[in-house]
Amino acid sequence: MKKGKLLPAERLIISIDASSKNEVISLCKKFSGKVSTIKIGLELIYSTGPAIVSTIRSFGYRVMLDAKLMDIPNTVSRASTAIANLDISALTIHTLGGRQMLVSAREAVEEQMKIKTIQKPLFFAVTILTSLDSGDLDSLGFRDGFLISVLGLSKIAVDSGMDGIICSPNEVEPVRKKLGSNFYIATPGIRLTGDETGDQKRINTPGQAISKGADFVIAGRSITTSVDIPGTIDMYLEEIDRSL
Repeated sequence: MKKGKLLPAERLIISIDASSKNEVISLCKKFSGKVSTIKIGLELIYSTGPAIVSTIRSFGYRVMLDAKLMDIPNTVSRASTAIANLDISALTIHTLGGRQMLVSAREAVEEQMKIKTIQKPLFFAVTILTSLDSGDLDSLGFRDGFLISVLGLSKIAVDSGMDGIICSPNEVEPVRKKLGSNFYIATPGIRLTGDETGDQKRINTPGQAISKGADFVIAGRSITTSVDIPGTIDMYLEEIDRSL
């Protein structure tokens, strides 16, 4: 996969955690076209329906659908093709579903897109959620800790032809060192210095994530709950730009 040069506005992905169409419209207006991509998840899709994708795209934004798909290969393949038909730009799928699931989903979407006039969405494989810490991993049976677990899952994702992975900003550098740069890395758990951590446990600043090799940083409530949303976006963009 050939990666193009990304501008700061393309590198910042804003996550919307909302349950109403009106709230989404209000936020899209407040973002003022300062970024390229909006990430939405299960809360919004289940609350408003898939038509919300078209609503967001009508403001000129791309859409990353954070579905974190994980099931048997056939189920995920069919779900992926259905989601791809919404004309999204990126889709998340969980690496823990295994190589066969990842490959089946990718191949099914590639085949579907051959007969469509829309571009295939980028597949981002989720490694370990940033809401988990070492104690959580240990209780789930991951005895090797974060780094080895994330590296192993990232290799499965890359070997399966995923366009990118999602990991915490703190694992970006070792992933790059081991697996190279021919894939995207998107990092949630991004906060400006002094922000509340919320339910994230493995966090860092946008500048640190980009300087360590991340392509995209994902920020949500730090921006969407700000009293000055455009100003906060500018702060993120300026820090990203300084780190390139």
